[in-house]
Amino acid sequence: MANLRKLQYYFYAFVALYMLTGIGALILGNVWLQQSEDGAPREAVISRGIEQAGVIIGGFVAATGLVGYWGGIAPVRRKRFLLAFIVLLITVMAAELGLGGVIWFKTLRMRSLFATQWLTWPDSLKVAFQDMTSLSGYGQCCGYEYREHVVRAGACAAATANFPGCEEKVSAFADGYLRKLYTSLFGFTVVNVICFVSAVILVQARNDEERYIRIGRKEGRTYTNSI
Repeated sequence: MANLRKLQYYFYAFVALYMLTGIGALILGNVWLQQSEDGAPREAVISRGIEQAGVIIGGFVAATGLVGYWGGIAPVRRKRFLLAFIVLLITVMAAELGLGGVIWFKTLRMRSLFATQWLTWPDSLKVAFQDMTSLSGYGQCCGYEYREHVVRAGACAAATANFPGCEEKVSAFADGYLRKLYTSLFGFTVVNVICFVSAVILVQARNDEERYIRIGRKEGRTYTNSI
């Protein structure tokens, strides 16, 4: 019983960490969705589809964490909840790896992707990239490639403006955002694996405890507070 209690505490800690990853994704996704606006550079890199997927996965993680806690409170009597949590955890890992893979693959084709997207972006978004000075190492630029598809506004308004194209700046900006996203998702998967192992160990321990209880009852012992 003492060993099972100890494993419960470890399980609680790992599930709490697991739920924090979900709550974090849920909050960040909702903040980004509420801040979505035409002309925001982040919107060019992280689509609303990715933001919505983050919200859905984050909510699902938080909900499955509650299932795990409910089963962990009384593992001997609530084995079905622990098994359900393990199945849901595998689903979460698959979803997070899938989303992380989609984002990572996007980094492999950024230049060609944004060269095409630049043509469809509203002028306000193009100007936001042209005039962006907050990205270290990148100053004023005009158009995506040198003197191509320039929005004549701000420092780029003059026909004689001789600034480089924004290809490098857009790629660097996108790479920074996307790397943080898929690294976080893959990091969440590490937490999920640890939580998964903890859940499997707890299930095995509760199976042993259940067997001891059955043997004890056959020998006439009683268990009034079996967890």
